[in-house]
Amino acid sequence: MLSFLLSLVGAGLVALLIHWYLGTVSRLEDIPGPPVPSLLVGNIEELDRAPMGTKMILWAKQYGQTYKIRGPLFKPWLILSDPRGVNHILQGKNYVRPGSDRMVLELFFGKGLFCAEGEEHRRMRKYLGPAFTLQSIQEVSHVIFDLAYNLKQQYEDMLDEQKDGVLDIAPNIHMLALDAISMTMFMHNVSASEGRIPSLLHEITNSPTGDYFTILVETLASIFPSTLYLPNPLKRYADNLRKEFGIIAEDVWAGKDGAGMHAKVLDALARQENTVGQPISKDEAVAQECIYELARNPGIQKKLRTELIDFQSCHGHFPNFEDLMSGSALPYLEAVTRETLRTKAVLREIGRVAVEDDVIPLHFPISTTGAKEVRVKAGQVIQVSIRDGINSDIAIWGPEAARFRPERWLEEDALTSEVNMLHAQGHMYTFGDGPKVCLGRTFAIAELKIVVSILICNFRFGDTGCLIDFYLRGGNTVKPVIRGREAEGVQMPLIVSPL
Repeated sequence: MLSFLLSLVGAGLVALLIHWYLGTVSRLEDIPGPPVPSLLVGNIEELDRAPMGTKMILWAKQYGQTYKIRGPLFKPWLILSDPRGVNHILQGKNYVRPGSDRMVLELFFGKGLFCAEGEEHRRMRKYLGPAFTLQSIQEVSHVIFDLAYNLKQQYEDMLDEQKDGVLDIAPNIHMLALDAISMTMFMHNVSASEGRIPSLLHEITNSPTGDYFTILVETLASIFPSTLYLPNPLKRYADNLRKEFGIIAEDVWAGKDGAGMHAKVLDALARQENTVGQPISKDEAVAQECIYELARNPGIQKKLRTELIDFQSCHGHFPNFEDLMSGSALPYLEAVTRETLRTKAVLREIGRVAVEDDVIPLHFPISTTGAKEVRVKAGQVIQVSIRDGINSDIAIWGPEAARFRPERWLEEDALTSEVNMLHAQGHMYTFGDGPKVCLGRTFAIAELKIVVSILICNFRFGDTGCLIDFYLRGGNTVKPVIRGREAEGVQMPLIVSPL
């Protein structure tokens, strides 16, 4: 009897091993990829601990625009920056957000637009779309202008009539971005409130990068998404934030806030018969990375400032919303904006999972086989590489792909023919593409242009000599830290001189 039970257990283990082998090792066998340092966490630990520009961009150079890495328990992840393949993934209906990603979004924001799929997602976007049209954003743009001028005043106060000084521009611009979305979409001033949201966001932003415990939690969540509801730092952050957002929502709906502010999202929801939840937009401040590049490139900074000053001299007023959003009125500002969005995407990648078996077409052949397609099984994880992938690949953007050079958008024939294969708006995937393209794209661009224009016309920014690295940190977005001083958290010190 005992021998029979042992045989049964042995057979079960063999069956599990065969299932694991067929679902992991044998998948994507013909796709090249880097060595795997860990059976438990695959390549995830080395990727999460590496600054931007040191892993995925090098792997793409070595293995091509289509390669694989290993996720938790040796599970193969298809990494894609091929234009044709990316269009197929993001535009198609066969690819959805991974279950663990949807679970994280639900933890933070509840069951709403961010974690919806299919018809439910389309219905929610239809409800919220009016809040993010160009006309709607123009109606609230005075709030962003006021916040930018307030930021100017903050910098002047911090310099205290000095000729110049070293300021950390990261926290002020981050708070401006948070206030911009909360004051225009939810009629609430976060920075002026007594709530804990600023301190909670600071804690999340500076949460450890690539620590083993976090990676283990992510590993379990990728296999069993419901484990995210067990006690862990991520759930604690989510619970505290949702509690604070709930207090804000009650106050706003009760009319306790709102002087000089707007509630575009709440207004859009109120016009519908059925509520769809209360999603809170996560608007990252790419403005700080734009100013960082302008500080490192004084010639570009001077050229942009000259265009803005010349416009003001010619028209008798500082550029208004329509002027800033018009690509023809301020062509160099438009080029700087596009180059910032191309090279400084806050997303490292966009994750998707195949619903059914599929064949992904490719433009560039696989480096090892020469094939121009990839066959994937249902459940296959695909990571569309954005910042160090399709937005900066030399095969698409040319040999100077990594260089911050706005002129590429103005010079005739400066863009390669491959760029035209990028179907996303503006030929870049910073905001994604397809049915799930970022709803706040126009808002983010308007905020970037307003803030940068006002600051550049009032200050000169210079490089301090500190080496800045960019890591994927708390909030799943890319943020700056000083090399050798990573433990100090997110910061971006620049020399700031009033004009």
